[in-house]
Amino acid sequence: MGWLLSLKRRAARLRALNVMQWRAMAASLVLVPAVEIALHRRGFLSTARYLGKRSDRPSVAPDLEASRRLSEAVAIIAGRRVVGAPCLSRSLVVWFLLRRDGIDAEVVIGAEPPAGGVLPAHAWVEVDGVPVNDVPTVRDRYGSFGVKLPRLGG
Repeated sequence: MGWLLSLKRRAARLRALNVMQWRAMAASLVLVPAVEIALHRRGFLSTARYLGKRSDRPSVAPDLEASRRLSEAVAIIAGRRVVGAPCLSRSLVVWFLLRRDGIDAEVVIGAEPPAGGVLPAHAWVEVDGVPVNDVPTVRDRYGSFGVKLPRLGG
Protein backbone atom coordinates (compact mmCIF):
# COMPACT_ATOMS: atom_id res chain seq x y z
CA MET A 1 0.00 0.00 0.00
CA GLY A 2 3.01 2.30 0.47
CA TRP A 3 3.52 2.45 -3.31
CA LEU A 4 0.00 3.81 -3.76
CA LEU A 5 0.60 6.60 -1.28
CA SER A 6 3.89 7.41 -3.01
CA LEU A 7 2.12 7.52 -6.38
CA LYS A 8 -0.56 9.85 -5.00
CA ARG A 9 2.12 12.19 -3.60
CA ARG A 10 3.91 12.30 -6.94
CA ALA A 11 0.66 13.01 -8.78
CA ALA A 12 -0.19 15.82 -6.35
CA ARG A 13 3.30 17.28 -6.81
CA LEU A 14 2.88 17.28 -10.60
CA ARG A 15 -0.60 18.85 -10.41
CA ALA A 16 0.86 21.71 -8.33
CA LEU A 17 3.39 22.70 -11.03
CA ASN A 18 2.91 25.93 -12.97
CA VAL A 19 3.45 26.47 -16.72
CA MET A 20 7.05 27.65 -16.26
CA GLN A 21 7.86 24.49 -14.30
CA TRP A 22 6.31 22.25 -16.96
CA ARG A 23 8.45 24.01 -19.60
CA ALA A 24 11.56 23.55 -17.45
CA MET A 25 10.76 19.85 -17.01
CA ALA A 26 10.30 19.40 -20.76
CA ALA A 27 13.58 21.16 -21.49
CA SER A 28 15.31 19.10 -18.79
CA LEU A 29 14.34 15.86 -20.51
CA VAL A 30 16.73 16.84 -23.31
CA LEU A 31 19.20 19.07 -21.48
CA VAL A 32 20.10 16.85 -18.51
CA PRO A 33 21.32 13.89 -20.60
CA ALA A 34 22.95 16.23 -23.16
CA VAL A 35 24.87 18.11 -20.48
CA GLU A 36 25.91 14.86 -18.82
CA ILE A 37 27.30 13.57 -22.14
CA ALA A 38 29.00 16.91 -22.91
CA LEU A 39 30.70 16.95 -19.51
CA HIS A 40 32.12 13.48 -20.10
CA ARG A 41 33.22 14.19 -23.68
CA ARG A 42 34.20 17.88 -23.66
CA GLY A 43 34.83 18.65 -19.99
CA PHE A 44 33.44 21.26 -17.64
CA LEU A 45 34.81 24.53 -19.08
CA SER A 46 33.95 23.71 -22.69
CA THR A 47 30.43 22.63 -21.73
CA ALA A 48 29.89 25.71 -19.54
CA ARG A 49 31.13 28.07 -22.30
CA TYR A 50 28.82 26.41 -24.82
CA LEU A 51 25.80 26.76 -22.52
CA GLY A 52 26.80 30.31 -21.59
CA LYS A 53 26.91 31.45 -25.23
CA ARG A 54 23.48 29.99 -25.93
CA SER A 55 21.84 31.53 -22.89
CA ASP A 56 23.23 35.07 -22.88
CA ARG A 57 20.37 37.55 -22.48
CA PRO A 58 19.88 40.99 -20.98
CA SER A 59 19.38 40.48 -17.29
CA VAL A 60 16.13 41.12 -15.47
CA ALA A 61 15.50 41.61 -11.76
CA PRO A 62 16.33 38.39 -9.89
CA ASP A 63 13.31 36.41 -8.76
CA LEU A 64 14.34 33.96 -6.04
CA GLU A 65 10.97 32.24 -5.81
CA ALA A 66 10.76 31.66 -9.58
CA SER A 67 14.37 30.46 -9.53
CA ARG A 68 13.58 27.93 -6.79
CA ARG A 69 10.49 26.70 -8.64
CA LEU A 70 12.51 26.23 -11.84
CA SER A 71 15.17 24.35 -9.85
CA GLU A 72 12.50 22.06 -8.38
CA ALA A 73 11.23 21.25 -11.87
CA VAL A 74 14.74 20.34 -13.08
CA ALA A 75 15.19 18.17 -9.98
CA ILE A 76 12.04 16.20 -10.82
CA ILE A 77 13.65 15.10 -14.10
CA ALA A 78 17.30 14.95 -12.99
CA GLY A 79 16.42 12.87 -9.94
CA ARG A 80 14.80 10.04 -11.90
CA ARG A 81 16.71 6.78 -12.25
CA VAL A 82 16.47 6.78 -16.04
CA VAL A 83 17.65 10.36 -16.51
CA GLY A 84 19.48 10.89 -13.20
CA ALA A 85 22.31 13.38 -13.05
CA PRO A 86 24.88 14.41 -10.47
CA CYS A 87 24.88 17.87 -8.91
CA LEU A 88 27.18 19.43 -11.54
CA SER A 89 24.95 18.46 -14.47
CA ARG A 90 21.81 19.52 -12.62
CA SER A 91 23.37 22.83 -11.67
CA LEU A 92 24.53 23.58 -15.21
CA VAL A 93 21.01 22.91 -16.51
CA VAL A 94 19.44 25.15 -13.84
CA TRP A 95 22.07 27.86 -14.59
CA PHE A 96 21.36 27.64 -18.33
CA LEU A 97 17.56 27.80 -17.94
CA LEU A 98 17.71 30.71 -15.48
CA ARG A 99 20.08 32.64 -17.77
CA ARG A 100 17.79 31.93 -20.71
CA ASP A 101 15.01 33.59 -18.70
CA GLY A 102 17.27 36.58 -18.00
CA ILE A 103 18.04 35.69 -14.37
CA ASP A 104 21.74 36.16 -13.67
CA ALA A 105 22.66 32.99 -11.82
CA GLU A 106 26.00 31.62 -10.69
CA VAL A 107 27.22 28.03 -10.51
CA VAL A 108 29.19 27.47 -7.32
CA ILE A 109 31.53 24.51 -7.05
CA GLY A 110 33.02 23.67 -3.70
CA ALA A 111 34.35 20.91 -1.50
CA GLU A 112 34.50 19.76 2.08
CA PRO A 113 37.87 19.17 3.72
CA PRO A 114 39.42 15.91 2.42
CA ALA A 115 38.56 12.80 4.40
CA GLY A 116 40.22 9.44 3.89
CA GLY A 117 41.98 10.55 0.72
CA VAL A 118 38.71 11.71 -0.88
CA LEU A 119 37.78 15.31 -1.69
CA PRO A 120 33.96 15.48 -1.39
CA ALA A 121 32.92 18.07 -4.00
CA HIS A 122 29.51 19.58 -4.71
CA ALA A 123 27.91 22.07 -7.12
CA TRP A 124 24.86 24.31 -6.72
CA VAL A 125 23.33 27.46 -8.21
CA GLU A 126 22.97 30.82 -6.52
CA VAL A 127 20.90 33.86 -7.48
CA ASP A 128 21.93 37.05 -5.73
CA GLY A 129 24.15 34.96 -3.43
CA VAL A 130 21.26 32.71 -2.33
CA PRO A 131 21.29 28.97 -3.17
CA VAL A 132 18.23 28.08 -5.26
CA ASN A 133 18.77 24.37 -5.87
CA ASP A 134 20.17 23.39 -2.48
CA VAL A 135 19.76 24.11 1.22
CA PRO A 136 20.42 27.71 2.34
CA THR A 137 23.39 26.56 4.47
CA VAL A 138 25.25 24.75 1.67
CA ARG A 139 28.14 27.27 1.83
CA ASP A 140 28.61 26.44 5.51
CA ARG A 141 29.45 22.86 4.54
CA TYR A 142 31.33 23.35 1.25
CA GLY A 143 34.01 25.94 0.59
CA SER A 144 33.86 27.49 -2.90
CA PHE A 145 36.60 26.94 -5.48
CA GLY A 146 35.79 30.38 -6.92
CA VAL A 147 34.96 29.13 -10.44
CA LYS A 148 33.69 32.06 -12.52
CA LEU A 149 31.34 31.40 -15.41
CA PRO A 150 29.95 34.07 -17.76
CA ARG A 151 27.50 36.55 -16.25
CA LEU A 152 24.52 38.02 -18.09
CA GLY A 153 24.78 41.40 -19.74
CA GLY A 154 22.87 44.36 -18.34
